[in-house]
Amino acid sequence: MTSLLRSTIRLLVLVVGALTIFVASHGTAKANEVTINGFTNGCFGAACAPGASATAGGIVYSNSTFSGTTANGFRGLGGNANPGANFNNLGSFSLSTSPQAYNIPFMLQVTFTAPQGINGSNQASFQALVTGTVVSDNIGGVFVQFSSVPLVFTFNDTNCEGDPNTTCGSGSFTFSVNSFALDPGQTVSLTGQITAAQQTPVPEPASLLLLGTGIVGVSAAVRRRMAAKRLANSDQN
Repeated sequence: MTSLLRSTIRLLVLVVGALTIFVASHGTAKANEVTINGFTNGCFGAACAPGASATAGGIVYSNSTFSGTTANGFRGLGGNANPGANFNNLGSFSLSTSPQAYNIPFMLQVTFTAPQGINGSNQASFQALVTGTVVSDNIGGVFVQFSSVPLVFTFNDTNCEGDPNTTCGSGSFTFSVNSFALDPGQTVSLTGQITAAQQTPVPEPASLLLLGTGIVGVSAAVRRRMAAKRLANSDQN
């Protein structure tokens, strides 16, 4: 193996190694976290049409928006100090003190605006059954029981916007909604959670540019050395 070839191989190995470390370091910061935004609607009754608010007897649902990034693959939604504020929860339920018996289905519709590129539909429906009896302000209540089966979403989001908290890549997350009980005269947040969120990031444009620049630089260096070698050989001849 000639000294020129050995030098060229060493140069190529060094450049590729440096670029690999650079790209990995830029992707690691958000490799396992997912930014998830969206909003909810709901309705009572069979085959109902979800809306921003819904009423059945003395129980009222109001919709909400949510936005946040997971930490270690988890993001909790709900439990606001002001349940009726309806931000970063899945909506709220209010129950009046009027006498009423309840045995009615409820449907929560969740629409994800981020991440983009969700496989299938970016909407999902969660079914619950509202049961209970209200007699007065301190007698009775209702139980809103959602299915305990979580839904898994997969995505391929190629809309990389330069924000370090923006999802950019392919991945998945699990979404579930919690059951709850409600006393007469109360308003409570509807809560849920995102678990097992992860993504494989798309290399950033700067990293790709650096990779291309490094390859071009290596090629130029190889050409210069080959030209110098040919020139030296011709002088000797």
